[in-house]
Amino acid sequence: MRRRQAGFSFIEILVVMGIISVLVSMVVFFVPMIQERARRTKSVDNVSGMLKFFLADGLGVSKPWPAYNGKNFTLWLVAANKIDRRDDKQLQVLFSPGDQYYTFDKADGIKGFAALTLEVLRTENSDLIKLTSYAGRRNKEKEHLLSSSELSKGAIVLCDDDDGPLHHKDGMVIGYSSGQARFVEWSDLGMGPPADEKDPTGLLGDNSPNDDLKHMSSGN
Repeated sequence: MRRRQAGFSFIEILVVMGIISVLVSMVVFFVPMIQERARRTKSVDNVSGMLKFFLADGLGVSKPWPAYNGKNFTLWLVAANKIDRRDDKQLQVLFSPGDQYYTFDKADGIKGFAALTLEVLRTENSDLIKLTSYAGRRNKEKEHLLSSSELSKGAIVLCDDDDGPLHHKDGMVIGYSSGQARFVEWSDLGMGPPADEKDPTGLLGDNSPNDDLKHMSSGN
C-alpha cells in the first residue's frame, strides 16, 4: 500500500487560510471597538474624579460654583489647589484619553501647570486652553450661571471640548453638578453627530444644537 506523503493538502491549506482570514477580520472589527470602550470608561472616570474634587469643596451647597467660563471653570480645580499641580497622576484626569489634540505631554507635563493661579485665570490667558481636554460651564455669565433649579435636577458642568477633533465619534462624556458622569450618545442629546469629526466647532456654546450644551464652552 502506498503511504500518504507528510504535509498539508491544498484543501487543508485553504481551510487554514480561511480560518486565519476570519480571525483577522474579527480582530480588525473588535479591537477598535474595545479600545474605544476603554477610552470612554477612562474619560468617565476622569470627569467623575474632577466632580469629586468640586463637590468635596461644598460647591453648590455652602459655596457657589466657580465664576469662570469654559476651560477656566475646569482649571479652577488646579488654581484653587483642589488638584495638586505637582502630582502628574492627578493632573492627568484633566485630559481625555480620546483627545490627541491636547495631551498631558503636549501641555508640558507638570511644568505647564506650575504658574496656574486664580490670578492667571482672571487674565483669561488663551494659552491655558491646552491644559485640559474638557469644557466647562460658562458660569461667569449671568444667563448661564448655575441656578438652584438646575442644580436640584443636575446641571451639566463638564463635558468633552469641541476644540480639535472629536474625542468620541458616537457621543460625548458629560459631568453633572450632582456628581454623576456618563457617556451620552448624540441621539440621547437630541442631535446628530457634528458634520466634521475633525472640526466640531459649534458643538458647544450659543450655536449648539442642544440647549444644555449652550451653557458650555471650550474657551476661557
